[in-house]
Amino acid sequence: MSNAFLEHRVKYREVVSRRYGVSPELYDEASRLLAPLAVPFSMRKGEYLQRIGTPAQYVYWLNSGVARTGFITETGNEVTLHFQTDGEPVAAHDDLLRSRESAPARNFVLAETAIHGFRLEWAEINALYQRNSQLRDYYLGATEYSIIEQSRRLYLNASPAQGRLNAFRREYPGLEQRISQKVVASFLGITPQYMSQLLRQDGSKP
Repeated sequence: MSNAFLEHRVKYREVVSRRYGVSPELYDEASRLLAPLAVPFSMRKGEYLQRIGTPAQYVYWLNSGVARTGFITETGNEVTLHFQTDGEPVAAHDDLLRSRESAPARNFVLAETAIHGFRLEWAEINALYQRNSQLRDYYLGATEYSIIEQSRRLYLNASPAQGRLNAFRREYPGLEQRISQKVVASFLGITPQYMSQLLRQDGSKP
């Protein structure tokens, strides 16, 4: 069992259990069940945790760093869907579900900074879900939260660019200083040039 995984998870018990709508006790039990599957990992900035075109295999738990999930449009443009930071799970959930049929991933997951944490095999997690009702309850809470967040972001995409930038700063406080302006622009769905214009307008950039 990975004691380091358990020690790190306990730091985020209150935040994550409230986010998923589960009790702290259920969070602790999920951590205990998942700990034997957790393998420490590290990646350098720019390395892929998941590539487009191959079935998704892993769920990651971040100890430190920033990961980014996104996809490539038919015209070759890169779109950022969301970021994951310290104390968050990292995976493209839809790709994990597709991997049950060995379908290739449609999203990439990239280390936006150097990252450290724990890697868990999705197939092993899935097998645990089938055997343990408590882990299924925890997974249900995580899934419901993911659906709500996805819906919220879809509505946000209809907002003006400045509103999307303000929402990004509320959702990811301090992240703007850890990643490139180009990546923030890809999350907002605007060009880097327009991003520079927005920053000049709100006084964030000289």
